[in-house]
Amino acid sequence: MTMKEKIMPYLPGIILLVLGIIVSLLTYQDYGIGWDEPYQRGPGLLSYNYMFHGNPELFLKETDNHGAGFELFLLFFEKGLGITDTRDIYMNRHLVTNIVYLLSAFAGYVLVLKMFKNNILPSLGFIILAFTPRLYAHSFFNSKDVPFMCMILVTLAVARAAFDNRKVWLYLIMGLVCGYATSIRIMGVMLFSFLLLFLLIDLFTAISNKEKPLKPVLNTVLFTIGFCFSLYISWPYLWPKPIHNFVESFRALSHFKWGATTLISGKMVTATSLPWTYIPQWFLITTPVLWLIAGFAGIGLVIYNFSKTPMQYLRNTPERNLLLYVLCFFVPVLSVIVLHSVVYDDWRHVFFIYPPFILLALYFINRFMQAKYKMIVQGVCALQVAMLVFFMVKDHPFQQLYFNELVSHEDEYLRRNYELDYWGLSFKQALDHITEMDNRKDINVCSNLSAYIENNTLGLRPEDRKRVHFTPPDQADYFITNYRGHPEDYDGVNVDYSISVLNSTVLQIFKLRGPQVKLR
Repeated sequence: MTMKEKIMPYLPGIILLVLGIIVSLLTYQDYGIGWDEPYQRGPGLLSYNYMFHGNPELFLKETDNHGAGFELFLLFFEKGLGITDTRDIYMNRHLVTNIVYLLSAFAGYVLVLKMFKNNILPSLGFIILAFTPRLYAHSFFNSKDVPFMCMILVTLAVARAAFDNRKVWLYLIMGLVCGYATSIRIMGVMLFSFLLLFLLIDLFTAISNKEKPLKPVLNTVLFTIGFCFSLYISWPYLWPKPIHNFVESFRALSHFKWGATTLISGKMVTATSLPWTYIPQWFLITTPVLWLIAGFAGIGLVIYNFSKTPMQYLRNTPERNLLLYVLCFFVPVLSVIVLHSVVYDDWRHVFFIYPPFILLALYFINRFMQAKYKMIVQGVCALQVAMLVFFMVKDHPFQQLYFNELVSHEDEYLRRNYELDYWGLSFKQALDHITEMDNRKDINVCSNLSAYIENNTLGLRPEDRKRVHFTPPDQADYFITNYRGHPEDYDGVNVDYSISVLNSTVLQIFKLRGPQVKLR
């Protein structure tokens, strides 16, 4: 086989990847700085200073106990490029995070190509994984949930290659990528346990068949060594006391408390008292409907086949991958429900269940691709993709506010019933509008949530950053709100600027000088 013949199957994925990167380069500066971004960069900076300067503040300052694997990666870019201005720092973070996201989608392309031997499905898989609206927007400003999801997808791709090719070095790489995923979010130990279980099944199968157990033992050992090594190297917080600090972080995150309220189905509910339906509901109303139908149909098909021939799915066969995807989708959600784990801000904490769900959706679609309904299936998928592209272009850069057709899009329904711009990204557009339209040397602004202004002021150009000041309402020229914690209308008619998505108001600027607006 010539080099050209080897590359050709990957060419559509490469073209999609390049197009995705071009779009990123044109648009990455359009996204605001989210609530969590400065907070996330902090632990990464502490880890960086400990690694290179021996600064012990990492162990003296209270953190959220999340790993710093990806934050360190971003810090290496920041320090390596000598970036110092806050705008450049956060724009660089957005671009790098999104490119990693697109690269993981290409890993998904390769995975689908190898699994289904279909010319169309890999490209569809890339498009779904890369351009699901909510995840796409998060891939710029969410440096925690999205990178973890990316590494879960990469781990699944390596796992398929390892189980399929049975090369010992692939099991080592599988451990390395799974360990790195866990250094981003400790939930990676769940995937580690699934993979370890399959390796132990291989070992017991070899013993029961009276085969030499050396290779399955070696595979298991190399996977475990790779996992532990990568996790340790990528998470400096573990360096002084690896086991103690890991267990401490695991316990802290297992009992994480966030006592604020969140809006769900028109009710403000504390994060510690959310209904068990919280994650399922958010998943169902924000995932494109066709992918929902195909995903759950794929899950049903796998469970049905597993019930008939369970050993076919437990032993090292192609079907094992499908069982792994079912586990990766259901177990995290069930764990959240059973353990009453604190989650909030839609289903972002479990974004990592999306790649296995989509792989199961593609499994179901593949079954229909082989039948006489092929053209119909392709047409329906193309229609769903076209609808999503239309939304993403029309409502750029607020793709994170996507809701599917299972929830009403009537005027202000979403705003009054669900969290919308909970991280305050739209404050970037608000500040851009104010600094463009108001040329005064000093501009006083206020909000019901000061962090949104403070964060997005960091993304202003230096000359505009000096002009904007956060002040109390009685001294402010403008009041900015995204209705977080206050989904009701504000009295008054002095609306200076407004952003709406799917017929619901996301953000408004009220002009306070002149006729007064009542802020209650």
